[in-house]
Amino acid sequence: MTNYKFSILIISIFLSAILLPISYSQAPAVLTNFTVLDPNGNDVTDEFLVAGGAYTIHFEIEIGATLSDNILLTTSMEKSGNSFWTLNNNYQGVDTSVWTPGSQSIVFQAVEGTAQFTLDGKIPESITEKDVVDMDKTVHALELVPILVMSLDSMEILDERTYTITDQTIISYDALLQSKLEKLDSISMEGKYNSLALEIVSEAEYLTTFGLYDDAIKLLNTIPDSDYPAPPSTTTLFIIASVIFGITTIAFALLFIRTRSSSSYLSSSVSEKADKLDLLLIKASRIDKSLSDDLETIKRELKELV
Repeated sequence: MTNYKFSILIISIFLSAILLPISYSQAPAVLTNFTVLDPNGNDVTDEFLVAGGAYTIHFEIEIGATLSDNILLTTSMEKSGNSFWTLNNNYQGVDTSVWTPGSQSIVFQAVEGTAQFTLDGKIPESITEKDVVDMDKTVHALELVPILVMSLDSMEILDERTYTITDQTIISYDALLQSKLEKLDSISMEGKYNSLALEIVSEAEYLTTFGLYDDAIKLLNTIPDSDYPAPPSTTTLFIIASVIFGITTIAFALLFIRTRSSSSYLSSSVSEKADKLDLLLIKASRIDKSLSDDLETIKRELKELV
């Protein structure tokens, strides 16, 4: 038993001798106590940030004795007030008589200890948007943005905080989608209507893969919020018309793909969507012949895109 304990002690000492210096040398300066607050003072540290939103960030930098270089702090945010940076303690490395808190980057001498900062800024308004002139559309996409980067003068990055940026259009779509799905689960309707409504949801989701959130919102809004009457009715026609609108919009999306992808990918995507119309055609033909004919026309137009 004594030999066993002795062996464990030797191994522990050996590991400590190896691991502790490595751990220390890998982190001469680290960001700690990082907190992001929205304009209402709510803690949103673990959430997506919103394009155009202003935020206040509190953080500390723990600096070790082995670091004697200059430290560079950089933010990708825009100015929301008179300055970006505020030093909240008497950290000796920052000479507040010569520093430039109104710049997106500041440089200061690394001195062993803790520096406490506040960063105020705004996420760029259109960072999640891109205008597609040929389509007269604006596409939206989540973006990963390094909100705060700490590096050396040599540009070696010591630590950083990167956030996912969303926008109000994407947020509105997500909320509307959740609302429609909850209503479809809770209201009473004939089976075929529920199936068609879910088809619309599917097409809306497909549009968002191309960033066409505005069109996806329009498509979701065609789903009624109240109970569906017994067929045949104007509501029935409304739902079928919604499907037609969705497929037509997707045709424009596929044209957008043409400028970004190979023709083989475009052909397979269009064919897949056109073939999917066959199922909708069967459903529509049981309710309204003229609408079935319209769907057939759209299918033929999709095939012509190949």
